[in-house]
Amino acid sequence: MTAEPAAARPELGAADAGAPVLRLRGGATISGAFVVTLVRPAAWAFGLLAFLAGGGLVLAAWPILVLPTPTGLQNALGNPINSLVFGAPSGPLLAMLVGGLVAALAVLVTGLLLGAWAERQLIAIDLEAAADEGILAPAPDLDGAPGPVRIAVVRLLALAPVAVALLLAWRPVYDVTYRELTLPGNLATPLPIRVVGEVPWVVAGVLVAWLLADAAAAVAVRRLVIERRPVLVAWLLGWADLVRRPQRVVPTALVGVGVLLLLTVPGLLAAAVGWTRVRDVVLEGRDVTTTSVALVTWVGTWLGALVLAGIGQAFRSAAWTLELPRRGGRGA
Repeated sequence: MTAEPAAARPELGAADAGAPVLRLRGGATISGAFVVTLVRPAAWAFGLLAFLAGGGLVLAAWPILVLPTPTGLQNALGNPINSLVFGAPSGPLLAMLVGGLVAALAVLVTGLLLGAWAERQLIAIDLEAAADEGILAPAPDLDGAPGPVRIAVVRLLALAPVAVALLLAWRPVYDVTYRELTLPGNLATPLPIRVVGEVPWVVAGVLVAWLLADAAAAVAVRRLVIERRPVLVAWLLGWADLVRRPQRVVPTALVGVGVLLLLTVPGLLAAAVGWTRVRDVVLEGRDVTTTSVALVTWVGTWLGALVLAGIGQAFRSAAWTLELPRRGGRGA
């Protein structure tokens, strides 16, 4: 651990003014996160919930999703869009638009709250495990600490930079997508890959904005919960930490995402290949035994990918929790 004078961090409270600020070294943060994740399997379940609520549900369902073709989209949406652009929108179209907006807001709020609740549980598990393993001083008392609602507000604020990046990126992405739909360059290549290949820097910019916003939010949530900061103050401190300590925050973000991708992507790709095989077996009319074996194998692969996703997300949570500096002395 490294220590810095208490006067350098007055925001942690005058009650602990005599105690040094302790911070694990970078390598110790990552190795400690691995230990905390492995000794607390219960964190894997909360990690999976946080992963799914944060948008991972789309990735988890991807192996069995059948995406519509451009022709199908044109046939389904051509008339409604024409009526919206060139004439008065019909009642069913307005009802569809309002219903879609309400459903999207409901999904967003539900996902934020479920993810916030899971993150709150993960922080408590991480601190307890780190204290039990001697990685940190005695765990802070989280009784009465901010709960899921305020964590969800911090996570909602973190979406603002991503929304700005998407607004800046939508025009070039739309232009390329429209051109590929009307005058496709290579039909053998999936449309999303062709679009990314045409505007790679735009897509990279959106990903960088998400990575930095997520990193600042992760630090902010822990300042909110562990240090009992107000929501807005915690959010601002998260960005301040990113600016003042990029050599610590950015590598933690990259390692966390890298571990999550390393654990999740191979399993989901295997599940996608397995689902294609299951469909082939069913369409070929194979016997019940062959079909059952293929289906059970696919289910096992898919569930294994979900378990690995939970482990990866639990590791990310532990890394962010151990990254936050804390006072020595009283065990806070």
